[in-house]
Formats: sequence, C-alpha cells, structure tokens
Amino acid sequence: MKTLFLFLGILVSSATIAQEFNKKDIKGMWKRSDGLIITISGVGTFEEGGNALVFGVGDSGWSQTCVKRCFKFREIQYEGGNEWISNNKMYMPTVDYTKNDRTVTIKMADDKKSFTASRYTQYKN
Repeated sequence: MKTLFLFLGILVSSATIAQEFNKKDIKGMWKRSDGLIITISGVGTFEEGGNALVFGVGDSGWSQTCVKRCFKFREIQYEGGNEWISNNKMYMPTVDYTKNDRTVTIKMADDKKSFTASRYTQYKN
C-alpha cells in the first residue's frame, strides 16, 4: 500500500512540474492546417532575432512565388516561458508583396508540438 501511495505521489508531483522551455524550441519546420509551411531559424542566434521563411503555401492564400522567398515572421525574439514575439507578415495577393501586419505573440503548447500566433495554430512538421 505504501508503494502505491509513493508511486501516486511521484506521478502527481511530476505532472505539476512546469514544462521547461528554451528560446531554441521554436526552431524547425511548422505546418498550418491550410498547408502553409514555415521554417523558423535564428532565434537566439542573431541580434535582430529569428525569421520564419515560407516553404509551402497549400491553400493559405499565399502565392507559390513566396516559397523560399517570403517571410511569415521576422525578428522573432524569445520573451520567456513558452512565449516569443514577432513581426507578423501579411501577404498582399494583388501586388505579390508582403507587408508588416502587426506584432504577434507566439505561444507554444506545453508538449512543444504546436504553437499559436494570432488565430492560427502551427504544428511541428
């Protein structure tokens, strides 16, 4: 019986320990449900912050011409915990151009397999 309580105590205490995050956890390839694929690099490396380059557009509304040419996020900076901030880029189809939309908070899920920015969720690809 003591063994059962010890096991349950360890299980409960390990579940309450906060997830440890690192500024580089955001690096890698990420995919949205609409098919937009980005690769994030440089977070915690470059003075100006990291960037998210478009690698696939799917049905997102971004042009195929953006692949490996346009950025979805620029100047990604680690804030601490599970949050980063970034300049969000918006694609303007009428002129085939991206423009600064606003600053967004990128919030990573506890399992580090997804993050949300604005109303979109990106999943580790």
